Amino acid sequence: MNFVHAKNCRRKALMLKLIVTCILLVSITSTSSACGIKVNSILLKIDTVTWPMLNNLEYKEKEHKEYGTVYLPEFSKEIKNLANKRIQIRGYLVPVDKTTWALSKNTYAACFFCGKAGPETVIGLTFNGDPGKLKMDANAVVTGKFILNGTNVDDWMYSLVDVEIVSIKMIHWSIFQLIFI
Repeated sequence: MNFVHAKNCRRKALMLKLIVTCILLVSITSTSSACGIKVNSILLKIDTVTWPMLNNLEYKEKEHKEYGTVYLPEFSKEIKNLANKRIQIRGYLVPVDKTTWALSKNTYAACFFCGKAGPETVIGLTFNGDPGKLKMDANAVVTGKFILNGTNVDDWMYSLVDVEIVSIKMIHWSIFQLIFI
């Protein structure tokens, strides 16, 4: 009887170790996913960017052969350090045309295109595949490779390529909000 009891105790101890190991692995994995994205079992570090960070720039006047005097951005060191890195940012999806989307600091009614904000408040998006059906003013968190443009006035100042949507939610306007905006 002693041998059977010892064997059962060892089984229970082994089972307990297995359960604790599984719990630790799950908690480590869930903690890691908050800090990056797992691709083919490799964890990629993603910098979370905010709109005030992107607003940290100056503009300089420069002559342009087609447009005359233009204002080109001089990016801060903080912004330059993000260039060509994978970042994550939250904003509002804004349609540019039938196939082109941008991420804006503001909703469509107050976005850059309406003249109510600067070019630093919008990011051009190039999706990694078909993003599916998107809705204007959906609040989204996206990731992508951050591209800076300080010279071409006909292109986005900020762009994200290989964009993936992390989360998305719709804004539901009430009659009260529509009347008083």
